[in-house]
Amino acid sequence: MKQRRTLLFVSAALAMAAAAAQAQPTPDIAGSWKLAVGDNIVCPLTLAADGTATHTTDCAAGNRIARWQLAVNKLQLKTASGNIVGVLTPKGDSYAGKRFSDGRTLVLSR
Repeated sequence: MKQRRTLLFVSAALAMAAAAAQAQPTPDIAGSWKLAVGDNIVCPLTLAADGTATHTTDCAAGNRIARWQLAVNKLQLKTASGNIVGVLTPKGDSYAGKRFSDGRTLVLSR
């Protein structure tokens, strides 16, 4: 009987967590952005709805970014092979974080 109650409790908790996760609005990430790398470099970056990322001009500082993924309210910028370049957190209408390779600041803004 005790195992059954535990199972029911865990099932109910999982169902509530799933409902809460579905109720959270998904931010509209796809579209045109400006990627600032460090203090001086700003590159146009387009994030497509399918998870790909493209540069509209030559941008040596951000040229490794080819994919993106939203994971638990954090924006992951990735290489074509899936390695994470940096993880950005929401800051108002933009996202900010650090590049893993050298610790430079990354800011993504509209």
